[in-house]
Amino acid sequence: MFLQNFVLESDSNIRCQGDRPMPAPVRGNPVTWLSSTALKFPALTVAIWLALSAVLVVVPPSLEDVVERGTTAFLPDGAPSVRGLDAMGSAFGTGKAEAYAFIVLVNDDGLSKADGATYRRLVAGLDAHPDEVVEVQDYLEQPQLRTVLTSKDGRATYIPVGLKAPIGSPRSNEDVALLRGIVDDAGTAPGTKVHITGDPATVADLTTAVEEASDRIHLISVGLLVLILALIYRRLVTVLIPLVTIGVALVCTRGVLSILGESGLALSSYTSAFVMAIVLGAGTDYSVFLISRFRDEYRDTGQVATAIQTATTRIGTALVASAATVILGASTLIAAKLGIFSTTGPGMAIAVAVSLAATLTLTPVLIAWTGTRIGPAPAIRPESLWSRVGTLVAARPARVLVGSVLFLGILAAFLPTMTLSFNTRAAQPSDTPSNIGNAALTKHFAPNETLPDYILVTAQRDMRNPKDLASLNTLSRAIAKVPGVTSVRSITQPSGEPLSQAQISKQLTTLAKQLNKADRKLTKAQPGLIELSDGAAELDRGANKLADGSVQAVDGVDQFVTGLTELNEGLETAADNTDTAASGAGDLAEGALQLARGLQSAHDKATLGVEGLKAIEQALAKDLLCGVDPVCNKARKGLKQIVDAQDEQLLGGLQEAADAALSIANGQSTLADGLRKLHGGLVRAEKGSGQLADGQKVFRTKLLQLATGTEELAAGTSALSPGINQLADETSRLTDGLDQAGTYLSDVGAQANTADAGGFYLPASALENRDFALARTTFLSADGRVARIQISGETDPLSVDGVDRYTVTRDAAARAIRGTTLADADLLATGAGGLGADLQDYLDHDTRFVVGLVLLIVLLILILTLRSLIAPVYLLASVILSCGAALGLTTLFWQHLMGQNIEFNVPVITFVLLVAVGADYNILLMSRMREGGLSLSRRDVADAVTATGPVITSAGVIFASAFVALIGSSVHGLAQTGFAVAVGLLLDTFVVRTLVVPACAALLEEHNWWPTRPGTGEASESA
Repeated sequence: MFLQNFVLESDSNIRCQGDRPMPAPVRGNPVTWLSSTALKFPALTVAIWLALSAVLVVVPPSLEDVVERGTTAFLPDGAPSVRGLDAMGSAFGTGKAEAYAFIVLVNDDGLSKADGATYRRLVAGLDAHPDEVVEVQDYLEQPQLRTVLTSKDGRATYIPVGLKAPIGSPRSNEDVALLRGIVDDAGTAPGTKVHITGDPATVADLTTAVEEASDRIHLISVGLLVLILALIYRRLVTVLIPLVTIGVALVCTRGVLSILGESGLALSSYTSAFVMAIVLGAGTDYSVFLISRFRDEYRDTGQVATAIQTATTRIGTALVASAATVILGASTLIAAKLGIFSTTGPGMAIAVAVSLAATLTLTPVLIAWTGTRIGPAPAIRPESLWSRVGTLVAARPARVLVGSVLFLGILAAFLPTMTLSFNTRAAQPSDTPSNIGNAALTKHFAPNETLPDYILVTAQRDMRNPKDLASLNTLSRAIAKVPGVTSVRSITQPSGEPLSQAQISKQLTTLAKQLNKADRKLTKAQPGLIELSDGAAELDRGANKLADGSVQAVDGVDQFVTGLTELNEGLETAADNTDTAASGAGDLAEGALQLARGLQSAHDKATLGVEGLKAIEQALAKDLLCGVDPVCNKARKGLKQIVDAQDEQLLGGLQEAADAALSIANGQSTLADGLRKLHGGLVRAEKGSGQLADGQKVFRTKLLQLATGTEELAAGTSALSPGINQLADETSRLTDGLDQAGTYLSDVGAQANTADAGGFYLPASALENRDFALARTTFLSADGRVARIQISGETDPLSVDGVDRYTVTRDAAARAIRGTTLADADLLATGAGGLGADLQDYLDHDTRFVVGLVLLIVLLILILTLRSLIAPVYLLASVILSCGAALGLTTLFWQHLMGQNIEFNVPVITFVLLVAVGADYNILLMSRMREGGLSLSRRDVADAVTATGPVITSAGVIFASAFVALIGSSVHGLAQTGFAVAVGLLLDTFVVRTLVVPACAALLEEHNWWPTRPGTGEASESA
């Protein structure tokens, strides 16, 4: 091996093969001193690096394990969407959920009882992990959710699961793994599949995809690197030197990052992938620069020790300046708000720093040990490609500059057409578990079923009152008008459609219909009212007659009672006479005849009285008013009893007595029998006449009451008729009024039912209706102070259109709530679209911050390194143009040709790397130009291009190859970043560094170093 090519004599007297002892370390320049010290103590240097590598491999855990445990949340804790989720969880859930995943159960043959058992086992498994699973929305606990959580085709259902860990955090990834374990333990019936999707699962799968891609990327990167080095050097020992350097640097970098990660440094799955690419690219480049300069010096001096010392002295400072641009540029990402940047920047900076340290210490020792096998660089031939290029640029700098800038400008013209993607689902393969689960949801449920956006309205009072509910309705209607919004669900429209029963237009229309109906009925009843009025007049007249008749009846009854009294007295006398008739029979026949005649006359008169009473009783029986009046009714019943009694007893007794007397007079019976019959008849007649007299007294009393009542009735009916006439008139006017009111309300209903109307009325009591039970708990917090509005759109909320729609919706809500009763309420937006919107907002912030800071840092480094103000300006402009061209070409290829939007993190990382590495190459080229002094000529420019062309080209190709490997990643963000950086490095190598920068330098010549001019100082030889 190459270790046999050197001999260790002592730490202070190391001899290179066939060379004299190494010179003492040069003092003054820290970089030169560091390299010289390493060359002075080569064995110790190698031992330190080997020991350090061994310790960093054995002691800390693997970088992947640290990354898995220390992944930073996808968004900062203060992100609006994160705060919205927290607030929503507090108001409607347990208050502990930071993210929601979804367990999807699908059976293409239809959900069965076995699937129901699986569902119950899943819920039980989730409930068994309260520390991780803080919320489960299932229809076992809330039966009313069954229709919501089950697809209309009956083939799928899902369980929303609230997780405690924020999205992208280590705990979140562990929680997703836990959910998948619960699914495995629950088991499924044949034909049933269970998936897990949602943001936590999507980000976890993205992390896994990046990690799985890293191993493949590493193998491809190393393979390409070895191939390129072999093509460049064609010597094994020369190939091995950069490989050993980057191998040691990679091991040490990963170990350092592991230790720092364990100590709290934020890392992500992207860290490992980019660290590998940076170490392979930067570490190899620095080694190649040093080897190339050594070969040049070895060609000129023929001494390995002198050549390596001179090479490190001349290029060391340039390497430090070049590395500083990358280190400081990458370090700016630490201050970024997005975790994908803040976790990637530190890793890249540390990787470059470790690679630089290895290049300045380990690589010189390896070169010193194997210098003769490396060999000198071949002599520069005037007819070489780089010589011809340098000559062309020096001869026609203006044409070369215009042509090169035009070419880069054409590519950069595609940059404004770039569309960024914030869709974490689209950033990974379609066959990841979360994407398969999402596809199942999309197949069986409405689009974006589990990816709604939300607007939270938080007031300082209970909003369950008509005015605030109307304000919430105004807000819901305003959101529904946003283009692209397909459904808005809230307490005022829980089904996604406006609650028609609560619309004033609907209420007015219904009221108008009822009034019109009443109007029609009143109109129809108008003739009846007129008849009622006429009947009342007749009733008045009849009542007056009844009153008069009642008075007359009282007078007649008085006379009748007097007659009955006299009749009763006569009957008593007759009865007495019959008693004496039994003992004395003097003038019996004559007396009997007279008695018979008297009795018959009494019978006839009594018959007339009874018939009169009967006529009165029959008249009262037919009188309707007497049936209504309680006094008259009682009198009528008593009169009937009297008539029935006297008809039987009084009249029957008189007739019997008359017949008996006549029989005695005619001698038709024995005296005793006749007297007995006569006496019995008189007794019956006397009793009947007594009862009749008593009844007539009662009847008289009732008739007096009836007379009084009928007089009052007559007075009342006299007043009734005008009143009914007035009622008829008023009813007519009321009918006209109702007709006018119905017409007016119909017009109001029609006007209130326009698109711009805000008529809405929902009483608080309506919320207690059982039909509102689910809506009440879904869209209003228990205390009524937080309202939730759920929004669905026609496009993926994570797409560009979805993010734009979310932003427009959020702004529309803020405008709509102004001027309402909830103007002082707090609004928070969250949901799937909020994730993309927050990413976009933070990306805008990070882009402005990082781009500005990187440009400033690179400019300052260029000024300090070149001690000029002119050259750094166009050098920085060339880097920006190169980066723009690379991103434009990336947009053309991936977006316009491949149909994939550019992942949001690609432009920033590409910019940082290309600007930093591009400045790196600029420094090497300009340092070579300045070695000839301040009097820069076009010939000097051509010589610098000829001398640095091969090495910068090799370095550019090597660095690009490290990122070419990323193109094969299944993660779109990695693939696009790899493409952009690789293309940018190649453009920078073959166009910017070869044509643009030399052309500018040739045009400016000695003005490149302004304000320093020839004669004002010496050129730096250390650059």
